[in-house]
Amino acid sequence: MSLSYANTPVYIGQINTSAVNTGFTGAVDYIPATRASVDFSSSSKPKRNLGVDVVSTDQFTVDQALTANISIDSLLHPDLEEGFRYLSGTAAAQDAFVPIRIGENIYKKCYPQNVSISVEPYQPAKITASFVSLDPPTGTKLSGDSRSLSQTYSYPLSGDNFVYGHTCSVTNADDVVGNVQSQINFTRSYNRTPVYGIGSPSPTSMLLDGIEEDMSITSTGLQNFINLSGETLGSAISVTLQDTDDQINSLISSIIEMPVGARVVSQSAGISEGDTVSTTVTIKNIKL
Repeated sequence: MSLSYANTPVYIGQINTSAVNTGFTGAVDYIPATRASVDFSSSSKPKRNLGVDVVSTDQFTVDQALTANISIDSLLHPDLEEGFRYLSGTAAAQDAFVPIRIGENIYKKCYPQNVSISVEPYQPAKITASFVSLDPPTGTKLSGDSRSLSQTYSYPLSGDNFVYGHTCSVTNADDVVGNVQSQINFTRSYNRTPVYGIGSPSPTSMLLDGIEEDMSITSTGLQNFINLSGETLGSAISVTLQDTDDQINSLISSIIEMPVGARVVSQSAGISEGDTVSTTVTIKNIKL
């Protein structure tokens, strides 16, 4: 039987919980995902022994742990923030893992790798997050959620309550670019190192080595051309995400910010016949 979108809702649970039946608090962990994908990867090498042929039933030996790479695209809704707790600014959240449930399959110890948010007029704001699961399900089949989504959340959701680009606001961007901004893309990247211990074929955890953030802004002008070292921000640039009823998605809004000290590292400008000047700047921030 084929699984439908309605039978494979996505939930992202509480931080730093790994037991099979814990970490999820019901409907509040639901996120309005538009796409989810999982890639399992095992690493094997040929098992060759001196003086004998390779045995057909025993051809490979494992040389790395099994991991699952998860990618999720989601819309943003002010009432559905709990599933994005891993993005909160606390030190514990930055270094945390979460459980992810897609349908009935639970992926434990999922560490965020990259998170990107895009905002443009008359389009729903979108967030794309990628994770690596150190403890994915094995030996079970791909299965959907037997419950109707309406049993876990008030579904379908009203389109008016999603965050759209034209209902958001931007602060201090015109200190760097023109006063008309047509697109903003924000990316946070985590640099992690897996930790292996004796007696376990899988990493026990991942060390957080650093966090870097980038924001690109497309606009109609530039305030100053950068010099050799770029240009340091004198005031923070932030984006407030809100729906048509002015309800603010406070958790996600809190991370889309380039603080004082972040640096404009690249600029571009272009013009085409019959069009206006279009510019793009990229701002970089070392968060950790």
